[in-house]
This record gives sequence, structure tokens and C-alpha cells, in this order.
Amino acid sequence: MTLWRNAVSRTLLLGALSLLAACGGEAGPTQVIASHEPGALALLIEREGSNGLFVGGAAERFKVTAADEVFTSVRWSATRGAIEPDAEQVTWTLPSEGLASLSVAVETASGKKAEGEFHFNVVASPNLATNPAIDPSPDVTGGFCQLAFDNAGKGHVVYYNDTRHSLWYGQWDGSSWTTEQIDGSGFNNDGQFTYNPFLAVDPATGTPHVAYLKGDGPPGRGTEVLRVSYATRVNGIWTREIVDPTSRTGDSVRLSIALNPTQDLRPTIIYSDSLPSSSGVRVATRTGSNAWSTSQVTTGTMASKAVFDAAGTLYMLRGGTVTAIKGTTVETYALSGISGWQSLALTPDQHLLLLPNGAVTNGWWAGFYDVTLGSPLSTSTTRISQGTYVVANIANDLAYSGGKPYFAQRQGTTLELATTDAQGFWTFTQWGTIQDGTRPSIAIRPTDGTPHVCYQRDGKVTFQ
Repeated sequence: MTLWRNAVSRTLLLGALSLLAACGGEAGPTQVIASHEPGALALLIEREGSNGLFVGGAAERFKVTAADEVFTSVRWSATRGAIEPDAEQVTWTLPSEGLASLSVAVETASGKKAEGEFHFNVVASPNLATNPAIDPSPDVTGGFCQLAFDNAGKGHVVYYNDTRHSLWYGQWDGSSWTTEQIDGSGFNNDGQFTYNPFLAVDPATGTPHVAYLKGDGPPGRGTEVLRVSYATRVNGIWTREIVDPTSRTGDSVRLSIALNPTQDLRPTIIYSDSLPSSSGVRVATRTGSNAWSTSQVTTGTMASKAVFDAAGTLYMLRGGTVTAIKGTTVETYALSGISGWQSLALTPDQHLLLLPNGAVTNGWWAGFYDVTLGSPLSTSTTRISQGTYVVANIANDLAYSGGKPYFAQRQGTTLELATTDAQGFWTFTQWGTIQDGTRPSIAIRPTDGTPHVCYQRDGKVTFQ
């Protein structure tokens, strides 16, 4: 997966958590917010009886816990709102919209002490609190979703309808979503089942470009026939094209799409297939309506999305190797101790950031790779930082804006935002609950610098 290191014991739990209110206050499973500062006493905060977003005026109940410890003293305090302490539990009536902090200090029967301070971003929007779902249909949606913004600040998302195996698109005007179907099974319209969408958006015009798989059946059944496909929306009409007619098994294909800045933002689809009969990484460039130029550029399997730099060089991770592609030239730079799928972001000053996904051992550190890209690529250098103290299976997505990285991360069913403070230390903001086993998508809105995420919760594609 990546470089894993044994954690060294430390003392305090300090979290920066932004909890958003539960939809309609419905009951749900206990949400566990894990410590990112493991120490002699690693605290957990449990949210009891509800999940999802948090809204001003709601009464939320929390409980502090620490493994194998009995508390002899627990003291709660809050910067705003009203609290009703009850030993290790507290009921907090959330304040009005804005930032607020909940703090706890504990002593245990074994003589240990610890303090935790959690920062909450309370929301007041009734629409967000009651209907954060992008798609209000009764179907299960959002098993896959990908989010992007254009320069005007409009949001764009593609997502999978898990019930119908269809592909959908949504656009956000700053307050509400409108959705429409891109592809899926239908009557006499050549529609087919779809899977695994990826999105690129023209930043100036907002035109969406989508790479996905389509064919005779959803993957995982052993008999499906899926093909690499493309769709774009011009003047309100969707155009759909087959990029590669080769039959493939959906579970073995990895996809990405990017717009080449040196070729008038031509869509480029990068994909790989791990099947022995068709393995290797291919690059397909759209040369016209329903016309694609495709070539296999290297062997192996994609291990990240692909991104272009300003000079038109395409970067991606292939196994544990950074791969740069420009025309027919392929350069590589090997990384040590890295494997599995990595979230990836390219900075304007030619740094490639990589963060691991996957299941890990409780209490190990996940390495955050910062690769300074060299010319030639073999002269690149790498710096590894400790990313997050993981406690369960994880999945994340990475973005970069305003001089620092952001990542949305799922740990079990907990969704959080991580970024850095003025000293470069990680801060963690709790965003609520997410469907276990799924992966969020993060994008930064350029008009105000706000990070947003799409994800699946309670079987619905959701945005905040």
C-alpha cells in the first residue's frame, strides 16, 4: 500500500472536527471519531443515536472512551451552546451556525490524564440539513461518484445508479442540484449497463467529459462484457462514444480521464486491464467526433488517476513507479515501500502528492509522499510525511489548493477532511457518516476556496 511505520506512543488527543447535522435527526449507529494523536491515553469520541449532518439547535449526545481504562474524573466544556454533562457522556445543544469547540479532560484509575478539543462547524441551512442527497430518487445511488468545479464555481458530479446500473450527471448552481441521465439500459436507444465513471471538466466552459465502462452486464458476475466509453454534454445534449471496442471484465479495468492543456483540452482517457490477454496501460486521445487515437504506452496496471501538467506531460502511478508520458516518450521514477491504489494530486510547482488507500493494521502510520518532479524524471526526489494515524479500513481522495493539500478520508463509516495548519501540522474536521466500503471524491471550489465532497450515505449520493 505505502510505507507503514510503527507508531510511537504520544500523549494527547487533539482533533479539529467539523460535525454537520443528522438528516432530520434520524437515529443511526454510533459514530466513532478516532484519535489522530495516539499516546499513553488515546481518547475516542462517540456520537450516539444519530448520524449524518449536524445543524444549529440540535441536541447531540457524545461519550468519551479510552481502551481498557476506567475514568475517575471527566470534565466537559464548550465555547458556545449549552452542555449537560453526565460523567463520561454529555448532551450538547449545538449553537447557531459557525465554529464551536467541545473539550474534555479525563483522569483514569491507572493515573493517566488526557485532554481532547474538538472543533465543530455547525451548519444552519435547512436545505442542507434535510436534503443533502444530490439525487432524490428512491434508487441506491453513489457507489461511484466524482466531483469537480469550473472556474465560475459551478459544481459538476458524475455518479453511478447502483440499482439500475446507469450513469448520471449533476450540476450545482451554488444552492441546488439538477440531474440527468447520461447512459444506461433503454428501449431502442443502444443504451447499456454502465460502471465506474470518471469526470473531467473544462474549467472555462464547464463542459463535462466522462470516461466509463458500458456493456451487457455489471461486473462481478463473470460473464459481463464491458467496453471503455466516453460521453460529453454540448448544448444540453449528451454524445456517447465507444473508445475501445475490446471486451473487458469490469472488475479488472482501471480508468481515468484528463484534458490536455497543450492540445486545446482534448479529452484523454487512460486505462489499464490486469487480464493477461489484454494487460498494459493505454492512452486514448479524442481526435474528433467518435474518433480516437489509442496506443499501449507501457506495461503494468494503473495505481492512481492520471493528470496533465501545463506542458502536456501525463503523470500517473503504475505499481510503485511514477510514470510520465509525453507522446511516445515514457519516463519512470521508482518509489520504495509503496503499493496499491494511491490518491494523487499535482501542484502548480511540479510536486506530485500521493496518499494510500486500503485496509491497514490498527495503529500504523500511513505515509504521505511528496515527489519533486525532475527533468529527466529519474532526477526526481521524494519526501515522506506521516499522513494519518489509521485505525480501520480507509479510502480517500486528494486535492491541492491555496498552497496546501486537502484530503477527504473514510475510516470505516466516518468521513473527515484533513488539511494543514500554519505550521504544517495536520488538522482533522469531521464531516459526518459515510457508507462503509465506499470512496469519497473531493474538489476545491475556486471562487471561495471551500473544499466540497461527494460520497454515498444511507444508499444516496450526497454532497457537502
